[in-house]
Amino acid sequence: MGKKNEFRPDTHRQDFLGKLLLTRKQRQTVLRWTLYALVCLLALLVQDVIMSRILIFDTTTELVPCFILAICVLQGVESGCVFTLVASLIYYFSGSAPGIWCVPVLTTLAVVATIFRQAYLRQGLLTLLLCVSVSMVLYELSNFGIGLFLNLTYPARLKAFLLTAVLTMAALPVMYPILMSIGKIGGETWKE
Repeated sequence: MGKKNEFRPDTHRQDFLGKLLLTRKQRQTVLRWTLYALVCLLALLVQDVIMSRILIFDTTTELVPCFILAICVLQGVESGCVFTLVASLIYYFSGSAPGIWCVPVLTTLAVVATIFRQAYLRQGLLTLLLCVSVSMVLYELSNFGIGLFLNLTYPARLKAFLLTAVLTMAALPVMYPILMSIGKIGGETWKE
């Protein structure tokens, strides 16, 4: 009679992530960026379905660019700016973006804000609000300038563009704890 095996063979995972042979940290990193993408898609959904119907002083919010900028500033230059480029491309192809210029404008503003924050400011909610607020104002001014150049808007709408930036910033303190919780998955890239 044959002798029973003393050792059991290794169990193999049959799910998708098990076949990729990722380490635990790599799986957590994939989870973090997937959750960030879902937050941006949720912001896009809320913006298009709910906020586009609510007008405050004849303006509405721009949630998606705000969250894209905030995620980049939170995650740092290396990975955050790649996310910004991909997310702004998806934002443009969703049909909600004002135009193709949002891709280079968002990416450039995100890079500059992130580098400035990492080089000169301390980490925290106030510095995040400062960097994202300035970036959002510059984003809206860029939209206004390009729209004015292309005859898509008129000069009297400048106040509406600036009010859009201010209204958008009201959503960031609400989302800050969620963005921070997601950012801690898989290890922090920059201590917040």
